[in-house]
Amino acid sequence: MPSFADLKAKAAKTTSSGVDKMQGIKDRNTSVALKNTNWDPYSGKPPPPPPPSRVIAQNTHPEPTFLPPPRRAGSSASSSTATASFGHRPATALPPPALPSRKPSTGPPTLPKRSEQSNISVPLRAGGPAIPRSSVGAPGPPPPVAKSTKPVLSRQDSFYVEEDPVPTIDWTRLSQNDKDAFFGWLDEFFSKHLGKPVGPKSNSQQTQPMGNIRGAPPQRGTTKPTSWTSPVVGNATIDFADLSHPPAAIHDSSAADLAEFYKSTTKWNDLWYHQSGIPPSLKGNKHIRYLTSWQSRGTTKVTRIGVLFSDLSVFWGAVTYDMDDPGNERHIKREAQYLSRPSALDREELVQANETYGDTIASFAESFLGTDKYCGRGECWDLASEGLKHLDNYDYVPKPVPSISRTHGHLIYEGRASRKGKEILGRWRGGDDRVRRGDIVEWRRVRIATVGAPPGSYSTLGDPDHTAVIVCDTIPLTKVSNGSNIPPSELGTLTVVEQSVGQPPARREYNLRGLEEGEMWIYRPIALQAYLGIKELGPTPPDNLSSLRTFSG
Repeated sequence: MPSFADLKAKAAKTTSSGVDKMQGIKDRNTSVALKNTNWDPYSGKPPPPPPPSRVIAQNTHPEPTFLPPPRRAGSSASSSTATASFGHRPATALPPPALPSRKPSTGPPTLPKRSEQSNISVPLRAGGPAIPRSSVGAPGPPPPVAKSTKPVLSRQDSFYVEEDPVPTIDWTRLSQNDKDAFFGWLDEFFSKHLGKPVGPKSNSQQTQPMGNIRGAPPQRGTTKPTSWTSPVVGNATIDFADLSHPPAAIHDSSAADLAEFYKSTTKWNDLWYHQSGIPPSLKGNKHIRYLTSWQSRGTTKVTRIGVLFSDLSVFWGAVTYDMDDPGNERHIKREAQYLSRPSALDREELVQANETYGDTIASFAESFLGTDKYCGRGECWDLASEGLKHLDNYDYVPKPVPSISRTHGHLIYEGRASRKGKEILGRWRGGDDRVRRGDIVEWRRVRIATVGAPPGSYSTLGDPDHTAVIVCDTIPLTKVSNGSNIPPSELGTLTVVEQSVGQPPARREYNLRGLEEGEMWIYRPIALQAYLGIKELGPTPPDNLSSLRTFSG
């Protein structure tokens, strides 16, 4: 009879054997819950394959999903890697592949013949050129295509264009009309590239000798106009009201337009004076600066506003009403006062303004050169606006006219060009005889040639607007006076400091003879007191303004 110890040992052995069997069954048979799969048992499709055995998964390692880095020994232009079958290496090290010839060729590189014993399949890159394999040593796997090992192909050899056959012309059967048209084309062609009119010998216009001509370059869309000659523009054809800045006014100024809105005969459709205090026409208007205020006593309230427009007209308005019944027109009192556009100043006043502000504004702009720092937000407009604000640091200097939209002071010149420079016009304003250092220029959708750049190079100024600070005096090529017509090409070259988002302040020159398209304005920074008669803008007009127009209703 077995002892108690034997029975205990046998029971332990049986238990251990059962556990091992269950563990083996569990390891060899795995399953995934149906809710964790995307298989639909009612779709009729076979179930997905079972996952691999846990024992196998635990004892194996996944192959790397990347190629080993290329070797850097030897030539930096060559590399050696394993084949596309991961983990396989050639038995012996292979020499680096031979580099293709760097000599210029007239055709694509010739591929070497394949070895008959080579049975290695080389995958080709779609759209890429074939890479020659090294012919030294035993055939091995090809190196991966790298940019540094690509053969340099000339652009002529990279594609083939089948051109249509050129029709032949029977020159002996041309009619006189065909001959006239042909020679007309020749005259037009040489006129464009020589910059002077070319016509038949019977033409009375004199032409300069051509000299040694090597042939005209191919015509491009960005070439200069056929001639820089200023067109003849009569006074009757000049209409500066067509310029896009400042915005056109119905009456003599923008301030006069707003004054009409305050007349008792104008019906107001809402209670704007009781809500925001800003007239509807000013909401969203980017061509103004304004200040508002209000005062109340009991149920009576007065709202006031002062507005400075970009045409430098000034408006002050007030509305008095009953807050308990703001829509009752019998209890509403309207008041309006305004200054129209200021007149042009004489030379002495404009020169004095330049002596006060010009050099400080120009030096402010130049202080950013070479620093890789932007002025303000980096916008071109900030260079002028911040320069005018910089004058606030000097309490002994009268407050200048601030930047209002594209206006920066006293307008001294406005002009425009169109039709690639064939139509240009301009007008001088004020008694000064030149553009001075510290003046501010505004461009709008301008295309202009750049001084010192290769022929055919242009600058596009304004998207739609661009601002720059002039840092050198410029004397017009012709004598100017207030109101005289002078095209931009007669102003000469403007030297400016400018910036834009992504381009720090830089010094550039623009030859206005190259102005082909767009509009331009030049402003002279000047004091508010000297030009408009006010020290600063407020919601109420200053006392003793002689030119102030007033009415109430």
